[in-house]
Amino acid sequence: MKIHSLPLSWYNRPQYRPVLPTPDAESWFPLAREELTLRSLSDEDCLKRAADGTPDREGLVAAFKSTCEDWRLPETPEAMAALERLARNDTLCVVTGQQPGFLGGPLYVLYKALTAIALSRWVEAECGRACVPIFWVAGEDHDIDEVRRHHLPSGETFELPHPAGRAPLSELAIDPPSEAVIDEFLSAISDLPHSSLVEELASQYRGRSVAAGFAALLAGLLGRYGLLFLDPEKLRPLSKPLIRRCIEDPAEVINQIEKGTEELSEAGLKPFVSSRLPLFVLREGSRDHLSPGGNGLVVDGGGPQFDREELLELLDREPGSFSSGALLRPLIQDYLLPSLTTVGGPAEVGYFAQLGPLSKWLGVKKPKILLRFQATLLAGEGRQAWRELGLDGGSLAAALNPEDLVSPADERGELAELRSIRERLSSLGGDLETENPGSRGVERGLRTAQESLARLAGRIRKLQVRGDPAAWERASAAWNQILPDGKLQERRWGFLQPIAKYGTEWIETALEEIGRDPFSLSHRLIEFDS
Repeated sequence: MKIHSLPLSWYNRPQYRPVLPTPDAESWFPLAREELTLRSLSDEDCLKRAADGTPDREGLVAAFKSTCEDWRLPETPEAMAALERLARNDTLCVVTGQQPGFLGGPLYVLYKALTAIALSRWVEAECGRACVPIFWVAGEDHDIDEVRRHHLPSGETFELPHPAGRAPLSELAIDPPSEAVIDEFLSAISDLPHSSLVEELASQYRGRSVAAGFAALLAGLLGRYGLLFLDPEKLRPLSKPLIRRCIEDPAEVINQIEKGTEELSEAGLKPFVSSRLPLFVLREGSRDHLSPGGNGLVVDGGGPQFDREELLELLDREPGSFSSGALLRPLIQDYLLPSLTTVGGPAEVGYFAQLGPLSKWLGVKKPKILLRFQATLLAGEGRQAWRELGLDGGSLAAALNPEDLVSPADERGELAELRSIRERLSSLGGDLETENPGSRGVERGLRTAQESLARLAGRIRKLQVRGDPAAWERASAAWNQILPDGKLQERRWGFLQPIAKYGTEWIETALEEIGRDPFSLSHRLIEFDS
């Protein structure tokens, strides 16, 4: 197994958006703005976070224990030791999280967890500070369509049969029809060498809810690394001070979110989360969004209206009746947990950038976020094609379509002419930008022209490459594995099939790779030997 670090030019592809202007050109936004994602941690950072403390560490530890008991999670010695350490006042943590997906979810869920584990180890080794990794299972979310599907590399898809609704994922049971889908999945991977391990992991869903099954699967896979799991519903009583502020002054909460949106716009980004109250009420098995209305809050879509005092009384009596939205969740998390940083994906990096004004208004320090480990797996036909085409990390990063993976014996004259035109256009663009600094119209026009020429060159290249059927077949095999259905592999494929085929040794190798530099932004290509 080999791991290649791809050049940052890998991110110059349409799957990575948005892009922002940089001194040289345009870059994917986590690369363009250094302040958006954590680039380092120091002893001083750890000391400051430890000095801030937590409002109720004893209650926090009780929430972890309750999560483990209620969800019947596997209790590894390493996880129990991590929980004992978390009970100490000087212990910090690295947090990651995700909506609970079916059959573990896509590869990036695994990458998030591994990043949190690796960074916790790094903090202990480099800063000498006790630090534990935590996975926040967002089971209070209700959008099942975002998490119901599990994709295999073969193209087969398995999905939860539950209808869409507003019930939290923590309340959706893995019923007999759902278990039948699990059986179909296990049958599809039954001929792989480590299918028995995956059967053991996938069976964790049986007799549990979607959220509990997800947590149990990950605990069975990663518990030996001391990863702790948290059901945020257990924290609702401890979250009351922040929820209260939202109920008392919802208009000001929205005002602070809009200020964050303005800051984001000034940085060249559109808001990732809309400016609405990040608060839900749970009633009759439904998670309903609340908006300001009358003398209190009203359920969206013509639902009932609640008086402010009525809601505050409900908060005191039944704090579990309230659920946080995307912009409130990280603030509650950092308010209650001694977290150094959250590990997240690009979308989370985007909406964390909106949190400044709201976090200040609520009296919570703006949470920091670290962009998770990113990787693509290459095996089987894709790896063989990679070798036969003589590819390296640079050529893959530069490729924007499969024909770019093939080096033709000679270049067609049309391609040479187009390259010359593009070079002249670049030179002309430099002159125009000098004469018209900051002109968005000039920038857009040049970009549109270059993109049109690139598409034309791509079509010509495709015709040329397809004239060599063997080369085209190899290029397609590699490309379809690297970007299945034109999507990033880590967002498309589940992680159970690679475990069924290769076991878990590759996970340990990936963990070691992340630990060498948890702050690296490079995309990795993980090449399996067979």
